[in-house]
Amino acid sequence: MKLFKGTLLIVAALILLIGCGQKGEQTSSQADSKNRIGRVTTSEPRTNMKIIVSINGTRLKAHLNNSSAAKAFAKELPTTLSFRDYAGLPEKIADLNHGLPTKGMPSGHTGTKGSIGYWSPDQRIVFYWGTEEYYEGIHIIGKFDSTNYQDVIKNMGNNVKITISKD
Repeated sequence: MKLFKGTLLIVAALILLIGCGQKGEQTSSQADSKNRIGRVTTSEPRTNMKIIVSINGTRLKAHLNNSSAAKAFAKELPTTLSFRDYAGLPEKIADLNHGLPTKGMPSGHTGTKGSIGYWSPDQRIVFYWGTEEYYEGIHIIGKFDSTNYQDVIKNMGNNVKITISKD
């Protein structure tokens, strides 16, 4: 009887050890998978283009992202656009009068404070000095880097000519 209990105890211990070893191997495999995902690189550099937004004599630093719309817009710089208020919303808009490609971009976005957007339905460039709701057709193409952007944009007035150029 003692021999049976001893054998049973050894078998139970082996089963527990085997189970622990398999769990550790799964965790190790999962860690390897996470490491591989973290090391994935793209063939295209993820650099942002620095720009200057000149409003009423104030130069705001900003950058364009690596999206298809931002790259196309960057090719047009320098450019001067007339910005105005829009429907009491926390944004200023300017008609671009032509489309920008949005391939590979989300179909919509929230216009977040400090973002530079492209409103594809009406082909407009948008400066968000506050946060706007999610809309299909908002494509974020950049962001302001200057800390005073909100005050400058919010208070710049209507039909103001703004020059956007590469830095």
